[in-house]
Amino acid sequence: MKEQWIIEQDNFNSVSEIEKFESLFTIGNGFLGLRGDLTIQNRAITRGTYINGFYEKGKIKYGEKAYGFADNWQTMIPVPDSKYIKIEVDGVELFTKNGFFTKNKRFLDMRNGTLNWEFTWKDDLHNQLFSGVLVTIVPFAENGTVLHHMDIELPKQGMEVSITSSIVLEIDKSGDEDDPRVSAHFNGSTLDVTSEGDSLFVHAKGSDLIAGCKMEHSIEGIITKENYSRVAANRVEKFWSGIADKTIQITKIASYSYGKYSDKTNILKNVDNELKEALDYGYSKIADYQQSYMNDFWQRSDVVIDGNEEAQLSLRYNLFQLLQSTGQDGKRSIAAKGLSGLGYEGHYFWDAEAYVLPFFIYTNPKIARSMLLYRISIMDTAEERAEILGHKGLLFPWRTINGEESSAYFPAGTAQYHINADIALGLSQYLDITDDRSILEDGGDKLLSGTADFWCSLADYSDGKGYCFNAVTGPDEYTALIDNNFFTNVMARENLLLSAKWLKDTVSEDDISRWLEVANNIYLPKDKRITPQDDNFLTKAKWDFDNTPMDKYPLLLNFHPLNIYRKQVLKQADVVMAQMLFRDEFKPGLMKRNFDYYEELTTRDSSLSACAQGINAFWLGYEDIGWEYFLETIHTDRQNIHNNVAHGLHTASMGGSYLMVLKGFLGVNSSYNTIGFRPKLPTQLKKIQINMMVKGSKLEISLTPDVISYLSVDADMTMYHFSDKIELKRGVSIELPTMPKLKLIVDSLQKKTKPEIEEEIWNVIENKNLLPEEVLVIARNKDERDFLNEIGYSSDLIKNSNYGSEFIKYRSSKRTFLGKRPKSKY
Repeated sequence: MKEQWIIEQDNFNSVSEIEKFESLFTIGNGFLGLRGDLTIQNRAITRGTYINGFYEKGKIKYGEKAYGFADNWQTMIPVPDSKYIKIEVDGVELFTKNGFFTKNKRFLDMRNGTLNWEFTWKDDLHNQLFSGVLVTIVPFAENGTVLHHMDIELPKQGMEVSITSSIVLEIDKSGDEDDPRVSAHFNGSTLDVTSEGDSLFVHAKGSDLIAGCKMEHSIEGIITKENYSRVAANRVEKFWSGIADKTIQITKIASYSYGKYSDKTNILKNVDNELKEALDYGYSKIADYQQSYMNDFWQRSDVVIDGNEEAQLSLRYNLFQLLQSTGQDGKRSIAAKGLSGLGYEGHYFWDAEAYVLPFFIYTNPKIARSMLLYRISIMDTAEERAEILGHKGLLFPWRTINGEESSAYFPAGTAQYHINADIALGLSQYLDITDDRSILEDGGDKLLSGTADFWCSLADYSDGKGYCFNAVTGPDEYTALIDNNFFTNVMARENLLLSAKWLKDTVSEDDISRWLEVANNIYLPKDKRITPQDDNFLTKAKWDFDNTPMDKYPLLLNFHPLNIYRKQVLKQADVVMAQMLFRDEFKPGLMKRNFDYYEELTTRDSSLSACAQGINAFWLGYEDIGWEYFLETIHTDRQNIHNNVAHGLHTASMGGSYLMVLKGFLGVNSSYNTIGFRPKLPTQLKKIQINMMVKGSKLEISLTPDVISYLSVDADMTMYHFSDKIELKRGVSIELPTMPKLKLIVDSLQKKTKPEIEEEIWNVIENKNLLPEEVLVIARNKDERDFLNEIGYSSDLIKNSNYGSEFIKYRSSKRTFLGKRPKSKY
């Protein structure tokens, strides 16, 4: 069996492969991140070391600026790079064109949290072999520290060795003026790089932040003859030379800190203290602690898949990178590209709460809490932003690092007001699953009340409709500035209802009444057969997919926005995204019709889309489509599906990988103030095992095609299996069938139209608090039975008395989607 904890690089000749692995081999701890570039092999293309939250900013240059436009761009910027180590033996520099590799293997060890390089290099001049290993660790125990440990075996004892170790700051302009996903603002001209003793500083004059870096070393196996430091404009170097034993060891530790420029003295002290602490621990203790930390993480977070080794590897990789990319101190969150590159400028988006936060809520609640505390920490700026736009409450930025809105294109930026509800719903889910009410006292109450007040302020009342939200943009950025985007409106409603739920004992009755009045009267677009994406979407002509060549995707790089906005075409799931979040609110037939309709129009030009589409597909029985989307989601980065992994990883897809297991396979929801399951394992898999933290207790789950087992490790727990309330006893495992019970046979249908039949069945199910998959409907004829099956219900002809077998047959059948859609990207 292939090792399912190791990602290997075996191609060092292809530029595209080198670029890909520079991002894939990113290693970090949520505060500090290092791209996995080949600096030591002199093959780096895009180097990068980043601090989460260290950025530059400057004025956005508009051709025409209007009131309320975002004022400043923000861009994550690199800090001094510690990966430079140059070794010469008897005058020959290793790892250059003066020789060649007979072994060159790099691998990311996800179990232990290390990046490893094993090599054997042969020099052409003396025909000698040099073998060794380099281990890089960015320890979770020391936020600002990176450790490089190198063992080298020399051809013989007594050779003359010189070592030059550097920290260097090189600014690469990683911009593309034609690609809005990549920054073109920053060129390094506002950075001031200085040295002070052995420390290197970079001052970002626009943000007035300064980051400092210092390195120390432990060299073994060399009788040193010479040892000195030297400083250049953008680097600090340390040099050793001497006579070596057969084996030498180099341990290099670099420490980083940052803050306001006025606090430079304390920053230097922080660097010194962290460096001293790391040196005292040494390589072995740091490696041991890293292993211990990772063991704890995987016990909480691992998802074990039986049936597809590549899927297992990619899923673990995605969860590992989420851990490495997310801040844990309440002062920073997770950027769209994590700490792997400058794509999207290092900004935090709705990705954090909508896609990544659920993973941490269910596995590492402390990190989830930290993500929410970051949003709480920028509420003052959100309040100012709402006031600028003429609204009450809070308006969180669409994209930001420091809390200020940084989106220069407001139709696909500020207009995505749903960011408020994304954050509020994330907080509510955290409260439901963790029972940690203290976060409300730490500012969560203001977040919920502020977002609720904002929606009340934004709403316009329209006779005949209710409360409307006009000139907004939903998740689909190929449709902008429209009225009553369904996703936005339903999210606003939920935000208001949840704020009322959590704050009913702490705010005034007038506030609660106001929130509920708006929530209960929000207009949701409707049509005879499907849910309209907005008021006007269905009136537009459909995009001509047949005459759009594949090289014209993504559309945003090949067509003017106006040409896109005029058509029925989606960048990513919108109504289908709402279905993923609020499954119980959609009749099965409506859910199916929505999926079928929008599936044909969705380009998946956004990496965020496949997750939502895949979950819906699994729920609807489109297992082939669901599985395809599962693979597309989990392999987004490892397979470079969007051909842009060189700019950085896709953290939303990584979070989406977990969501597909959580919602698509296990059918998890938390609508009962606890956790509920509607499980169904894809036929492509044999088994999955997953652990969760629910109400402070570890819940161990094992799912096979026929049976699911639940074990609450730490406490008694109330949960739901389909609509059955289950009382788990601590330490006692129970097994339940994955086939839902047949709880209701509906046989009282009168002669009605098909829509009336669908509505009547739904009302019966809702009144009895059942789920659609627990119901069998008696049909009067074959045509009616086919219709009932089409809208998502098990059905049988009245003459057949063996209801149970027909129910099982329907639930077990595989349905194939036959609609037209863009070619798969996987």
